[in-house]
Amino acid sequence: MRGRAREKGQILPLVGLCLSVLMGTGGVAVDVGFLEYKQQTEQVAVDAAAQGGAQQLTRGGCTTQNQSAAQTAALTDAASNGYTNGSNGITVTAQSPPLSGPYQGVNCSISVEIDNAHAQTFFTRLFGYPNGMPESVQAVASVSSSGNACIYLLSPTTNTDFSNSNIDAPNCQIYINASANMSNSTIDAAQISYASTTAPDESGAKFPEATPAPALPIADPCPDIPGCAYLTNNPPSTSGCGSGGTYNNATLQPGCYGKLTLTGTDTLSAGQYVINGQFHVNNATVSGSGVTIYMTNAVQDTNFSNAALTLSACTTSCANGAVANVLFYRIKTQSSALDLSTCTCTFSGLLYFPTTQVNYSNSGDAYSVLVFGNANFSTSHGLDFNSAPSGQSIVNRATITE
Repeated sequence: MRGRAREKGQILPLVGLCLSVLMGTGGVAVDVGFLEYKQQTEQVAVDAAAQGGAQQLTRGGCTTQNQSAAQTAALTDAASNGYTNGSNGITVTAQSPPLSGPYQGVNCSISVEIDNAHAQTFFTRLFGYPNGMPESVQAVASVSSSGNACIYLLSPTTNTDFSNSNIDAPNCQIYINASANMSNSTIDAAQISYASTTAPDESGAKFPEATPAPALPIADPCPDIPGCAYLTNNPPSTSGCGSGGTYNNATLQPGCYGKLTLTGTDTLSAGQYVINGQFHVNNATVSGSGVTIYMTNAVQDTNFSNAALTLSACTTSCANGAVANVLFYRIKTQSSALDLSTCTCTFSGLLYFPTTQVNYSNSGDAYSVLVFGNANFSTSHGLDFNSAPSGQSIVNRATITE
């Protein structure tokens, strides 16, 4: 009996030791789980910062100046998500182009890293981390093609008329923010979406590829087209435009024209043309490559009846103020209708009429992107859209790549 009495309490140290191990293991598990949660929130923030920086690159191109602006945008985006550089042990580093990794030196990319020197912990403070544990996350985003969208119809209230039309755009997407009349048409497109609660009239219509499907409204793509964004932010001056005039069988030079009337057979030399008044191309044959035509708010009277136009924007090599990939640009505040229905047109590049109703038909077989308020494609014959050069759209987007 005395021997057993001496054995009382011997198991208590073992139980205490086991409890300490269990509590320590549980504490570490809690800290690891919390650190993983914090890392996830930091990863969301760094992804958003990288994408915000890349979106800045899409708006102004990948120049040295815009890369600096992209880095600033990334830091601002990180701060808006609770990670301000230099605050509470947080370091946010943005580099465009990245200084290391698979995208090192790629001008249209940006890397962002968030370092947290004191990620909050609970139990691991007892094991040499009184101020929390260091944690780091990173992301790389770059500018890439957004696909081959070729028709944007931005008006949320005015429908577009495709009836009796023939549109050949097998590699393109068509985005409609309202609805449409597609009766008796043949529309061959990779995607057709509409944002209205009223479905398009498809009676008698043929869709060799995609059929119309409901979707969210599409935003104006101009901020994601570097040349379009540039003209929005840097409108050309109209000082010294003069009165302009009528030109017949002429070779025109870039510049600002108070009004412009073309007759006969005319050539537009490469460069930027600013139109600040009446714009008539009646029964004329007009050609030009490497051309950008900027239409100011004063351009209300337009007439392109029975014209034959073969015009293309510059792509990489632009001269005399022309802007890459932009053929026509009209500011948003000018919404007077534009009639191209009797024009035999071959256009290559962006046609930006974001608030305008455009009557449009008889397009040649060239790569063009149409951004209209709404349109009348009715009875158009052979509206052909080639895919983007080398499979690359002029409309960019920011994507997380790493």
